Amino acid sequence: MVTFPAFLRNFETYPQEGVAFELLSTLLGQLTRVDFDLRVANPSVNQGQMDSNLDKKLENNILLALGASSIDFPLPTGVPQELDFAFKYAERTIVVEIEKANREKILRDILKCHMYLHFGADFAIVALPKNYPHAHGVWNLFDFGKQRFKECNTYGFGTAENLGRILLLGFQQFDAATNQPLSVETRQRMRDQAMKAAFPCPTH
Repeated sequence: MVTFPAFLRNFETYPQEGVAFELLSTLLGQLTRVDFDLRVANPSVNQGQMDSNLDKKLENNILLALGASSIDFPLPTGVPQELDFAFKYAERTIVVEIEKANREKILRDILKCHMYLHFGADFAIVALPKNYPHAHGVWNLFDFGKQRFKECNTYGFGTAENLGRILLLGFQQFDAATNQPLSVETRQRMRDQAMKAAFPCPTH
């Protein structure tokens, strides 16, 4: 496995109104930089697909801010959902979903947030990158999430009360080696380095 240092910066929330924003904006406003690691386990499999510890690092940074504390949020038997993490802040329970790559799952994440609210969460956060690089370009999942959130409000996919308890958290991802945003080029460079490390050229 080859590891590449990276970090998150330029955090932004949406919508910037409503009860979720009023409670959580102070807490999330403490986020300035979150360091994490990108990992390539096998560069010859699935185009050198990357994994990361972004979830845990983001959780740790949120919990460090303003004394938020980690909690378990068990769901009833028969509800086949797995949340990323939950925490307590200002006597409220907040559940977090992190969607790092698949923009088509964002609407499902918003539905899952409704399920968490139904089972006792006070608020829910969906964290989304502003720059997810893939083989053919870069997706802004945060912008995509904002579009889906607006459509939920416009077409009644969820009540106004529940949508007001959901907050989107956007962030930009950077390559720590160059301080440049993650891009198609940085992705390819990391894959090439992982390939060289896994299959070094023989020396004579």
